[in-house]
Amino acid sequence: MPALDIDERWEQTGPMDKSFSDFESELRISPQQVSAVLAISGVPLFLVSEIFCAPLEQLKLGQLVLLLYAVSMTVWLLGNWKPGLGRWFAIIALCTWIHLGNNWLGTSGFLTLLVIPTALAAVLISLPAAIVTVAGETMLLGLLPKYIAPGTGWATIAICLTSIWAILGMMCAMYHPVQQLNAWLKDYFKRAQSALEEALDRKVALEQALDDLAHANWQHELANKRLAALRLIAEEAQKTKAAFVAKVSHEFRTPLNMIIGLIDLLVETPEVYGEALPPTLIEDLKIVHRNCEHLSSMVNDVLALSQAEAGCLVLHKERVNLAEIIDSALTVVRPLLDKKNLGLKVIMPPDLPEIYCDRTRIRQVVLNLMSNAARFTDEGGITIHVVKEGSSVIVSVADTGPGILPKDAERIFEPFCQGTSKLWRDKSGSGLGLSISKQFVELHSGRIWLESEPGVGTTFSFELPISPPMGHVIRPGHWIREDWVWVERPSGPKMPRLPSKERVVICDETGVLYPSFSHNSDKVELIDTRNLAQATQELWRCPAHAVLLNATSLDTLWSLVERARLKIPDTPLIGCCVPPQTKEALKAGAVGYLIKPVKRADLEKAIQALDKPVRRVLAVDDDADVLRLWSRMLHACDGRLEVTTASSGEQALDELCQSPPDLVLLDIVMPDMDGWQVLELKGQDETIKDIPVLLITAQDPTGRPLASRVLLATVGDGLSLNKLLRGSLELSALLLKPD
Repeated sequence: MPALDIDERWEQTGPMDKSFSDFESELRISPQQVSAVLAISGVPLFLVSEIFCAPLEQLKLGQLVLLLYAVSMTVWLLGNWKPGLGRWFAIIALCTWIHLGNNWLGTSGFLTLLVIPTALAAVLISLPAAIVTVAGETMLLGLLPKYIAPGTGWATIAICLTSIWAILGMMCAMYHPVQQLNAWLKDYFKRAQSALEEALDRKVALEQALDDLAHANWQHELANKRLAALRLIAEEAQKTKAAFVAKVSHEFRTPLNMIIGLIDLLVETPEVYGEALPPTLIEDLKIVHRNCEHLSSMVNDVLALSQAEAGCLVLHKERVNLAEIIDSALTVVRPLLDKKNLGLKVIMPPDLPEIYCDRTRIRQVVLNLMSNAARFTDEGGITIHVVKEGSSVIVSVADTGPGILPKDAERIFEPFCQGTSKLWRDKSGSGLGLSISKQFVELHSGRIWLESEPGVGTTFSFELPISPPMGHVIRPGHWIREDWVWVERPSGPKMPRLPSKERVVICDETGVLYPSFSHNSDKVELIDTRNLAQATQELWRCPAHAVLLNATSLDTLWSLVERARLKIPDTPLIGCCVPPQTKEALKAGAVGYLIKPVKRADLEKAIQALDKPVRRVLAVDDDADVLRLWSRMLHACDGRLEVTTASSGEQALDELCQSPPDLVLLDIVMPDMDGWQVLELKGQDETIKDIPVLLITAQDPTGRPLASRVLLATVGDGLSLNKLLRGSLELSALLLKPD
């Protein structure tokens, strides 16, 4: 709505201004009213002269009446032409008429009519005009005996003066409150008019705001529709990412399974190959094995990070010895240093305190910096310097390599940035190591930087706090006691500071919750127990915020909760039903599953868990190298085993029907017919239905994350109605939120 212009506002407020002027004029009578009263007053004078007066007096009164009519007519005309002039003329003319009447008639009582002009001056003009009129009349009355009306007595003059001044006082007493009220009304009117203008402005602003709000609502509706469309796209992307992660998991773990499995066989059971291996070869194989294990752990971390719905990396912090982390990283890098004949110098104080960090992430940071220094240095060596500064530890890795150009140093921590010089491009690497290291260090509330001089070398340094920062501690004040004085301790405590975590005791007979929670939360201290007795013992040792009870069925859960209520009356109990990961595999007919990379010890443990003799094993996988690895692992477990292989699901079913084995090792991901279909068809044949099957896969066979069907909460003797209502509202709000 457009704003009102000035003319429109004047049309709205102008009548109010005019009405206020009319109100001020209504406090006084108009000249026309005085003219009418004077004209009417002439009638009784004429009648009195005709009835009671002598002829000469009748003539004089007649002349006075005519003069009064003349004054009345003049007042009427002047009042219409110039109201102010008409008002003053009425007062002056009336005073003159009274003095003329006094002289003509010779009646001293006629002067008492002077009270009329005094009263008229107040009601016709104003109180100041009445005062001026009284002053003038007083002067005239003082001149009467001598100049104007000789023979007038002083008693008459005194009576007249008393009358007019008394009338003036009465008029002042009457009109002063009216004038004050008039002034108040005028001020109130101005305020009201100002408030009206402000209200009009507010109305315009409000209508404009309503219009803007309607427009914003329309935009919000469009944004909601667009958000819904983008949400569908995001959900599709999430599904695509899950499929990609599953594929990458299989593709990564399959070759790693091959490498780790074969090296494990070479190192632990070299007799399988019929001859002894040289010691130097065994040492090299151990190095390869360690690096493959490191690569496998990195793949697991990447996959876990990709599958985490929260989209954030979880740090598992603990008190660790930084020297052990550096020694572990040096074990991986030392062969490369020896190969290039590079020197190594480690400067580390012996009393270095333990730091609170994620061991795996900080080891990866140190390993990345050492690996980069070794790869880009051809002469000289690298120096590792660790120093404690205040409440932090600084680790520096210096090399004598080519250095980094200033323009590259500004972008060196960006992803896929490897420098612009030919030397940097010739070196292998993805360009992600420094970027990932920077993220890991910053997640620990630290910082990382570099100092480099081209042609001399580069020093990468990162700083980590020894202990996490503590929150603000409120010191005791005068509220303890008025005469109590706070004395600051000269030195702080020497014991390490640990963050305050909420403590949860997990009572889970299946053992699936603790490892799952430990990979998804670093803010809670988790205590793993397998039965109610262990949970109770942990609570006696140290109280907890809650006890999480897990059971395989609702009946078992309810019984477990009832027993826990009697033994743990003062701690909240949370019940859930999270089935073990093997449940889906067991439903499909398998006795269990192994996740790649599979080690010989895991395979041997799974065979021993069957509690039955195994002489013949069928291995099923579409990869010939994997089948060869499984064959060697099985022979390493027991040289008497007879191992047959199948490269497809159809071939596996044929082998099962022709010569049933004692155990089947079955891969899930295969072309044409996957492991689940093989299990389904096997279960339909009564002759091979009971043959045990071990699933071997690169991903969780359930195909979906763990979830609980129910959530049960109680404490002590139960929940009050107040807690029940509030808990229901808070729990419903939590359940409706996305993960």
